[in-house]
Parts: sequence; structure tokens; C-alpha cells
Amino acid sequence: MKMRKLITTKPHKYGTRHLTAGEEYEVPHRHAVALVASRKAQFADDKPVRRAAQPLAAPQAEPEPEAATTEAAIDSLRLQATQLGIDIDGRWGVARLQHEIAQAKR
Repeated sequence: MKMRKLITTKPHKYGTRHLTAGEEYEVPHRHAVALVASRKAQFADDKPVRRAAQPLAAPQAEPEPEAATTEAAIDSLRLQATQLGIDIDGRWGVARLQHEIAQAKR
């Protein structure tokens, strides 16, 4: 059975789908003719619509400055916590390391 692509011009229901204006869908040829005649849809181009090419993001060679400072801060906090005798977990972030160091200094 030959299928036709339609674009809805008015909101309507087809089968179990509620379609809004501008949606594209496929229906059998008989239904397509009836929907176009009732002005609920119009025929769409049979050719697939090409999407605009999106520019690829350039690979980042260097980490961002904020990430570099965060890594440096975590490393210095880990060193400080180790010197205080704290058993650190590798999943801890800056906030948790600062909290554990403050608890150990009390």
C-alpha cells in the first residue's frame, strides 16, 4: 500500500494520535486525499528534508582554566588532609575536603 507524507495545517486526530499544525506524518494514499480535501493537511515533499549541518566543536587541547584551578585546589587540599592524618576518599570534592580539614584542626 502506497503511503503519502502529509503536513498538518489544522490540529486534528488521526488514529490515536492528536496532531498539531506543522507535524509531518505518513498515511495511506486514500486517507491522504481525504485529509487534503478537508483542508486538515497538505502534501509534503517526498524527498527527505535535510537538516542544516551543525558545526563540529573543536577538540579541546587544554583544560579550561577553571577546571585547572579546581584540580590544583583539590590536590593541595588532599595533601593538607594527608598531613593531618585524615584518611581521604578519592570521590571527595573541595567542599568535603575543606570540611574534614576543619574538623581535624579542632
